[in-house]
Amino acid sequence: MKPLHLLLHLLASFLGTSSEKCESEQVTEFPEHCYTACVYSWTSDGPHNLQCYYIKEIENGLNCTWNHGKHHTNTTTYTLKIYRIEIPHSLNTKFTTITGTFYVIERKYFYISENTTISITTVEQRSRMYQNTTSITLIPKDSEKPATPSDIKYTKHEGQLNLTWSTSKELEYELAYRKAGTCNWLSVHFQPSGTLQGLERLAAYEFRMRCKIRLWSSWTKIYHVPPELIDKPQVYTPVTELMQEPGKRRFTIRWENAATANSTIVQGYNITIERIPTNQSYDIQSIETFSKECVFILSQAFFKFRVLAYNSASFSPANEIILPSFNQMSLNNRINATPQGNNSILISWNSDVNRKTRVYIIDWGPVIGNKAHIQWSKRIKKNHLNFTLKDTFKPKQRYRIMLHSKTRKIPINNTEITIGVVDVYTLEGTPRIGPSNINVTNISKTSAMIRWDPIPEDECQGFLQGYKIFYYVTKSAVGNIYSPISVNSSTTFYMLTGLLRKTLYTVQISGFTNAGEGIRSKAVSFDTKEYNDGEIKAIAVGISITIIIFVFLVTWRCLFLFRRIKEIFWPSIPNPGNSYVIRIIGNDSLLPQLDNELLSLKTNSPLMEDHESLHIIEEVTNTSTDCQLQENEENSVTGQDSNSNLSNKPAFIQVTDYTTMENFRQIIAGTKTAIQPSRCETEFNNQQNGCLIQSYMKQQVH
Repeated sequence: MKPLHLLLHLLASFLGTSSEKCESEQVTEFPEHCYTACVYSWTSDGPHNLQCYYIKEIENGLNCTWNHGKHHTNTTTYTLKIYRIEIPHSLNTKFTTITGTFYVIERKYFYISENTTISITTVEQRSRMYQNTTSITLIPKDSEKPATPSDIKYTKHEGQLNLTWSTSKELEYELAYRKAGTCNWLSVHFQPSGTLQGLERLAAYEFRMRCKIRLWSSWTKIYHVPPELIDKPQVYTPVTELMQEPGKRRFTIRWENAATANSTIVQGYNITIERIPTNQSYDIQSIETFSKECVFILSQAFFKFRVLAYNSASFSPANEIILPSFNQMSLNNRINATPQGNNSILISWNSDVNRKTRVYIIDWGPVIGNKAHIQWSKRIKKNHLNFTLKDTFKPKQRYRIMLHSKTRKIPINNTEITIGVVDVYTLEGTPRIGPSNINVTNISKTSAMIRWDPIPEDECQGFLQGYKIFYYVTKSAVGNIYSPISVNSSTTFYMLTGLLRKTLYTVQISGFTNAGEGIRSKAVSFDTKEYNDGEIKAIAVGISITIIIFVFLVTWRCLFLFRRIKEIFWPSIPNPGNSYVIRIIGNDSLLPQLDNELLSLKTNSPLMEDHESLHIIEEVTNTSTDCQLQENEENSVTGQDSNSNLSNKPAFIQVTDYTTMENFRQIIAGTKTAIQPSRCETEFNNQQNGCLIQSYMKQQVH
């Protein structure tokens, strides 16, 4: 039965290599000592993806791998069979009871140059069910499988993914990539080094690789490429603190990620602190950190701080700031600088400046625009106490020299201290220009304030010692120029005093150095005042008061004249009811009697019915009344002594239509103001008044 068994096995191998699938086919296999029924089946549910290959050296054998079938259990075992097609009647080589999905066929079981067929059979111990893989035929020496690409490095910049890896042969490579969060892979084939272009800069990607000689290698692990860091970190203004030890300062520097880079895609920061100028490799120190803050203890020299963010694929642009030199006043002139001609300067210092010094550093450069530009640096051994700087100086140019002591070569942080700072000229000159923007303010009749802008440092050509102020009367002769006034270099204003009032002056200012006086400024003219502001105010107040008084007097005089003119041309007619006579009569108790008599007469008069139409008829009587006769008699009796008094009494008044009670007021007033009469005169006056009243009453009745 052996030939039949071999025939059936060859048929099964043939059917396994064909594209047709056999749903179920039962084959009876008999062992050598007996014949036992066995069941074989070829289904898609059985073991699959069988591969056999060698890596690097074929002498190490063939590596065979496959995948589990659908009905795999813990009791499933595999049988690997190998035979040569050139010898169809040769016996199979079987490797049984394989529990895994990987097996190495030793070199002695195959020929490297002959076609060899290999298959896998699944053995279920309980059900005695057998499932075969599709067999493969290969020539072992041509079945080399390359190793999976290793040492893969990648960077991403401006949407371009650059890849490098290690390989020993010219192979074909395949890159599969996709955008993070998607499922579909896109494939690209390229040579040992490749570049993938057209990616989105702010998108994350995934990729994997494999290579091929005749067989494809396994895929590498999946690499994750984060988004690019396209913006530099935002650095805040450093916080600088002077330390207790002169020559040192503490910098605290903070920064934040750019708006386009959140904390999830930033893996860290690269910090670089660099001395300026840089002339040695150990003048640069790099630090890796995950923090967003760093602290440095540095000297008073110039430094450059640089920070950039990074992740596994890219680096952000670097943000650089300059940490400027700080001119600490306590360090000035602690070193000596002596010019040695026009092109060299001797620097010297004390030996006890720092006993821990391992090396000295001298920095120097020109001072331009009041700022030092350090351009050169020199390292000197610690046993030196002086050094001559050469070939970098120009006359009439100011230079700043700084001496530092370094306790260690590296690192930069907290290893350097500034010993001293000095400014020096190899040769001084005079200022090229005078002060600018001269203004004259607060001008009075004898003084004026002069202000000006200082001469720029670049124009001094030496250490400015001060300013000279020249002033003179513009129209005077040259010999009348006043002696110049000198002020120190820090002064930018001066009060001129002792000037002449209402005079035109001209002012010029110049600066001077140790080499002499420089060019004068442009002439500025001004006029002193005739009066000071206070005097003008006093005069104005006096004039104002005078004008007010004059206006008041003129107004008062005009009012007085107006009243006089009015009294002359438009006299007022008094009201009888308010007359003085009526008040006097009332006081002498005659008014009530008069009113009663008037009332009696008006009542008994036949003319009362038409009294409203009565008019006072003007009548002139030359006949003397009884009162007049009586008066004459009394005048004769009193004699000459009473003539003087009687002459002052009022005469009898003719009563007309325009007569008013004012007449009686005048009569009574004259009586009151006269000299006190005698008893006889009093009786006579009373009789006279009675007559007058009776006459008035009669006129009122008629």
